[in-house]
Amino acid sequence: MFSSLKAKWKVNTSQFILIFCTFAVTGTLTAWISRQLPGWIGFTDATPSALKLLLRIFVLIFGYQFIILAVSVLFGQFPFFWNYEKKILNSIFKTKFPVGSPKTIKIAIFASGTGSNAQQIINHFRNSTQIKVGLIVSNKPDAGVLNIAKIENIPFIIIEKNAFFDSIDYVKMILSHKIEFIILAGFLWKIPASILNAFQEKIINIHPALLPKFGGKGMYGSKVHEAVKNAGETETGITIHLVDELYDHGKTLFQAVVSIDLDDSPETIAKKVLALEHQHFPQVIESYILKTNL
Repeated sequence: MFSSLKAKWKVNTSQFILIFCTFAVTGTLTAWISRQLPGWIGFTDATPSALKLLLRIFVLIFGYQFIILAVSVLFGQFPFFWNYEKKILNSIFKTKFPVGSPKTIKIAIFASGTGSNAQQIINHFRNSTQIKVGLIVSNKPDAGVLNIAKIENIPFIIIEKNAFFDSIDYVKMILSHKIEFIILAGFLWKIPASILNAFQEKIINIHPALLPKFGGKGMYGSKVHEAVKNAGETETGITIHLVDELYDHGKTLFQAVVSIDLDDSPETIAKKVLALEHQHFPQVIESYILKTNL
């Protein structure tokens, strides 16, 4: 049954869960309000039972429609439920509210390496009607992420360093693909001001440590895990954050922690951290984008 609903609504598993939670919370909240409202507006024991019943029915039928929209905002599902409500309004009032899929938000993934996080993000949004990977950008012509782009039939750009930092040519290229958000998934160059200005608070990075520790210029990949091990840390993790003009400095959106065992090497630490990245990065991206676009 769940699979058929996911296919009918054209949503992925994480969005389906959020939609299900919206329905559940709305039903409980509406029932509670319908019981409390008579007392709130001054009904007493002397008030005819039929009038109380009519009020409860009104709340359960019509109040529910407003409550579900409010609850959907909390779960980041307003676009889905607004279309849901428009269909109901059309059927009740025979109006012509425009009903259709919400605009698909295109994201670009910047990566310098094999692209394991890029693949997880692509998989996560593969069947989404709200967010789509529309572009892959890499600074290395032999990067594995470009093979992923070819297999997945996603447009890609190989950037040249001088033009990247000294012109706005790549900004124009990215915008020509109708990209609205940029995701840094193992991208080793600092983002220039031209791109920061074009995508303010719309560039998300993942760092393989618990910032502000072990961040900054030169702290990437295995270097981070080696520094964590050498410092004798008992835990590490990931930080997902917005990007600003400084290295590893923007607003933190999410952190997850994993413990470090005494016999862990930088390589085993890296595997633990990568598992966290794959688990959390796509969901955090989705949550931030949907909330930002409400």
